[in-house]
Amino acid sequence: MLENDTYILKKKFFILLFGVVIYFFTCMSKALVPGPIFNNMLDLGLKLSEISTIGASFMLTYSASQLLAGIFADRYGGVRILLIGGSLFAVGMICFPCSTNFLPLFLSRAIAGFGAGMVFLGIAKLIADVFPEKISLALGIILFLAFFGPVCGTYPMVKLIELTNWRTGMFIPAAISSAALLGVAVLARGTIKPAVPGNALAPLFEMLKNRQMWLLCASSSISFGCYYVLLNQLGQKSIQDFCHFPPERAALCIMSMTILVAVGNMGVNLLLKLCGNRRRIIIRLSALCTLAGAILGYCSFRWNFDAASLLISFLLIAAPGGFFPLFGTVAKELNPPKSVGLSIAILNFSATAFIALMQYIGGLILKTYETTMTGNRIATAAYYNIFFFLIIAAAIGFALIIPVVETKNKNRT
Repeated sequence: MLENDTYILKKKFFILLFGVVIYFFTCMSKALVPGPIFNNMLDLGLKLSEISTIGASFMLTYSASQLLAGIFADRYGGVRILLIGGSLFAVGMICFPCSTNFLPLFLSRAIAGFGAGMVFLGIAKLIADVFPEKISLALGIILFLAFFGPVCGTYPMVKLIELTNWRTGMFIPAAISSAALLGVAVLARGTIKPAVPGNALAPLFEMLKNRQMWLLCASSSISFGCYYVLLNQLGQKSIQDFCHFPPERAALCIMSMTILVAVGNMGVNLLLKLCGNRRRIIIRLSALCTLAGAILGYCSFRWNFDAASLLISFLLIAAPGGFFPLFGTVAKELNPPKSVGLSIAILNFSATAFIALMQYIGGLILKTYETTMTGNRIATAAYYNIFFFLIIAAAIGFALIIPVVETKNKNRT
């Protein structure tokens, strides 16, 4: 390796470190709205449907940018993708706490979500450049660290808001992300490679014909959608309303879900070894966990089970959220080796699209109960009807995963 190449590689390593900081806050941001500021948004005079739409906007644009970045990341390089995505994320995050009405709140979250989706693909490309022989290990470690972002977006954010106010609490992660982005910009000179010519859409058209890939994407995306309905939309609020927990205690319960997901990103490799490296057992188990959690949650709300039953249902639904490295591995093995990056991007795209869609449907269900609210308390019927919807979705997800073939560390194309 030439001396200049070594210097560029060192710069990319430090750019990657700054990028991981930004990625941490993009993961944290997924849990911030409405989550711990649900009641604050109600105090702004927003309707339940508007709050749900604002929450869903982040994941909807996140999914769109995942697809675009996946298609063009190989052509434009990780540093350029990270700079563009990080800039959009920072702008959206800064504008959100400065907004008071529905439209600017919606637009700022949409801009932040679009940028956040690009950040992950930029990180993935940089990992391939800096650690070409240890991509899986480096990605696993970064995912493990970044998934503590949603942990910080629950109980710690509630305490921060109590000490300051919701606008200050939301501005702090925006400021830190912007500082990390400045670090990337300072180091970027000389690391941005020229665009690679070629047809970027050809691998996408090829992947669209892969039935096994679509089954995997749809089933895993339903599991992620169910988890994020709890994490982003109604988890903390439902615990406060149903279990009569104070906000900080409810946030601790949601934080336990995010910790489980973070640990799952590292622990899934151990689970694979225990299962003899057979992927199909675990992906079926993940879909079954989601279905079991949805059923238990419905029963808890419908027949007034105790708080422990509800919390167990939340943990069951959350568990598959930590299986993304496994889903990514199976996606890679279901597609040609040349399309590894795109297969992960498609998996991410479908997951975030389903998250946005399921939050939107949850918002429609909540909207039908706006007139039955007592103060800021949502009717229990709204919650068990949402869980009935989750049961239907999870049952479809379980049925879809059954035909997916066993890959067991072998490429199937």
